[in-house]
Amino acid sequence: MEKDLSFPEGWQVSVAAMNDGEPIDHRRCEQVLHSPTGTPPLEDLAKQAQRASIVVEDITRPCPTAQILPSVLANLTRGGLGHEQVRVIVGTGAHTCMHRAELLKKIGQDILENVVVSQHHPYENLAYLGESRRGTPIYINRHFLESDLRIAVGGITPHSFTGFSGGAKLVAVGIAGMDTICANHKRAIAGEAGGVGNVAGNECRSDMEEIAERAGLAFIVGGVVNSRRQLAGVFAGHMIQAHRAAAEFARRVYATPLPPPADIGIFNAYPKDIDLVQAINAFRAVDNQIDKVVRPGGTVVIASACPEGAGFHLWAGPGGRHDLVYDQYRDFGGYQVIIYSPHLSYLEAKPTYPDNTLVFKSWQETVEELTRQHGTAASVTVFPCASLQMPA
Repeated sequence: MEKDLSFPEGWQVSVAAMNDGEPIDHRRCEQVLHSPTGTPPLEDLAKQAQRASIVVEDITRPCPTAQILPSVLANLTRGGLGHEQVRVIVGTGAHTCMHRAELLKKIGQDILENVVVSQHHPYENLAYLGESRRGTPIYINRHFLESDLRIAVGGITPHSFTGFSGGAKLVAVGIAGMDTICANHKRAIAGEAGGVGNVAGNECRSDMEEIAERAGLAFIVGGVVNSRRQLAGVFAGHMIQAHRAAAEFARRVYATPLPPPADIGIFNAYPKDIDLVQAINAFRAVDNQIDKVVRPGGTVVIASACPEGAGFHLWAGPGGRHDLVYDQYRDFGGYQVIIYSPHLSYLEAKPTYPDNTLVFKSWQETVEELTRQHGTAASVTVFPCASLQMPA
């Protein structure tokens, strides 16, 4: 649901919007599957296979995979693989499983009711494939490995660890064991990740791509969404070549010129706003460097729908293997933090945010508090789709 934000007269309000992209024609997906980057067409690959597995991202990610999957299935069918020879695996990684209403949105009713769909478990149904060159133990979903044509479908969005999401990450994290996820992500915590948008020399992503290659990922489809969560671009083919082409396009779509620092920065977590754990993605808009857009002593406002509340994450959430959210944002650099969410309470936010964090369910209460803090002549910068945006 879209919501307009009103501000007091006298405030200087600027909107830091991304470049954005127009929605593509629905036929574009078929075209890229017939002319992929770095691999034969998907239909030709299917002719050489007996079974196919398709990993898809889960509901926490914004790509409308239900619009892509029918074309993928159609190509597999033309290549001789019936629906009974195909399995769709939801790459939950360290997230919670999806319920049926979410599966209908993410996969579509026809596929959900006519193709076997399973959800990944990071502690069970795993096969061990040895260690990567960087020492990461490789545990991958057995169902995926049982197929001889292995495909991944998901979105390409800015990511703090891997530069951009999608591609090999759907396998190396989405359907990996917890020990694999932890070992790989520790590289990012240790400073081996390249930051938002950077894939060159990024050890975290390179490790993922080695893992996905070891697991036999043969074909990817990556979608780039615009500010309305519509497909602005689709890329298909080799897990590295197609991913890099998608990343370059995504970089242009998501690029956001940053204005001078303001008194208040408002980071709308849409479209990764299902819960508070995912809302942290909003700071990708500034490559997690809030001081680029908010003055010392200023206020950071996180706007997030959070229909599922505080959220759950086996690795990064409270009580997980690595309490990343709390560890990374323990003091927020001294900024006052306000969370504006109609579905969240202070107690739900407390485990992962500073003790002085304020939580408001209404925008009016939020503005009243901001006025109390900054008076009647405050400057404000609003990032409307912050979890997609990245510095230009």
